[in-house]
This record gives sequence, C-alpha cells and structure tokens, in this order.
Amino acid sequence: MDQSTTVLDIDFGMSQLSGNKKLLFTLLGKFTDEYRSLDTDLQAHIAKGDFTEAYSLVHTLKGVTGNLGMFALHNASKPVESSFRNDRQVADEYPAFVAVLDETIATVDALIKEPEVTASAPANGAAAEQARKQLLAALKASEFIAQDKLDEWLDALALPQEKRTAIIDAVDELDYEEAIEALENS
Repeated sequence: MDQSTTVLDIDFGMSQLSGNKKLLFTLLGKFTDEYRSLDTDLQAHIAKGDFTEAYSLVHTLKGVTGNLGMFALHNASKPVESSFRNDRQVADEYPAFVAVLDETIATVDALIKEPEVTASAPANGAAAEQARKQLLAALKASEFIAQDKLDEWLDALALPQEKRTAIIDAVDELDYEEAIEALENS
C-alpha cells in the first residue's frame, strides 16, 4: 500500500517516540481534542478572509500529522496549505481534505477506545498465560522477537509499566536472561 494514503501508521508513530506506545496514544488523544473542530475553525477564518491564520492552522496540522504517521491527512493538507498561503483562497481539494481529516479522527478515536477494553480484561486469563508461555519460550530459545510481537505479548500480560519497560529494555539489549528473570518475577 502506498504510504501516502495510510490514515495512521502506528509503527511509524512509535518509531518517532522511541517505541513509547503510551506517549503515542496520549499524543493521538491530544490530536483529536485539538483538531476535531478544525473544519469549523477554518471556515470561520475563511469567512473573515483571514487566510494567514487559516494557513497557520493547516501548516501546524501538516507538521503534526507528518510526525505521528498520519500520512493521508499530511498529504491532503499540502494543497490546502499552499492555496491559503499563496492564493489566499480555498483549494479545490478542501472537501477531500475535510473528509480525510474526519476519517483520521474517527480512526484515532476507535484506536484509543480499544486499550480501554483490553485494560479492563483480567490479566490472569488464558490469553495472559498463553502470552507468558510464548514469550518465555522465545526468550529461552534466544529467538529474535519483533517489537510488535513483544508488545502483543506484554499487552496480554498487563504488567506494571516498570516491569514491562525492564523486559523491553532487556530484549532490546539482547539480554534474554535478564528478560526471563524479569518475566518470572512478575
């Protein structure tokens, strides 16, 4: 899939934040809070002929979306930003831009609600036990563990943040003995 049409690339967003998923989700929540009314705000500036402020809002949005991996919105904002800045008018692409903005916010809203469901599930269930067994087996075999797989197992275990961080750090350092110890003492 062409990255320019990706609504939200979680892996890219996490790579921008050194793998800190909690921080990414916090920033995504702030994004939706701040930009949910963007179309209304832009329409107000356009009605007043204040294209400088409209440009500033879209320019900031473009930077934020580029850094968080919201590539479809990042790319959709470019012609709108350019039209506000250079032509002092609304770009023909504005309706498509608003559609991508709405889709991006809906995607983030849905994603942010998912962890609430997971967090309320008991960590001592069959899924947690299976995740613990799989993670221990991979560590004992000194297997390479992809970050998304490690996150999946740790999410299922619902460990305290300091324990989770200790395991991630040990795996990143390829110190599987330390990771095993941290996991077995959790």
